[in-house]
Amino acid sequence: MDSETQQYAVKACQLGLMGLKGDGTVASTFNANDTITKAQFATILSRLVYGNTNNSTDACRYCKHVDALKAHGIIKVTTDLLDPLQRSVAMIMLMRIQ
Repeated sequence: MDSETQQYAVKACQLGLMGLKGDGTVASTFNANDTITKAQFATILSRLVYGNTNNSTDACRYCKHVDALKAHGIIKVTTDLLDPLQRSVAMIMLMRIQ
C-alpha cells in the first residue's frame, strides 16, 4: 500500500469507519490486501454518511446500514452483498468520494 493510501486507511480507522472487529472492539492490524464483503463496505459507507446511527449487535450487523443506504438511493443492488472486495479497492473508493 502506498503512503497516501496508508494515510487514508489510518484516518478511516481513527474515525471508526474501518478497523473494527465483529464485536465492535478496535482491530490491532489492517491488512490492505485482505478482502471484505460488499456488505462490510456498505457498513463503512453508511458510517461515513450517517455516523454510528445504524450500528447494531444483531446477527445481521450490516442490515441496518444497507437498508439506510438503499432507502436513500445510495445503493440499489443488494443481491451480491457477500461477494468479496479487496480492502485497498474499498479505500480507493472512499478516497474518490471526498
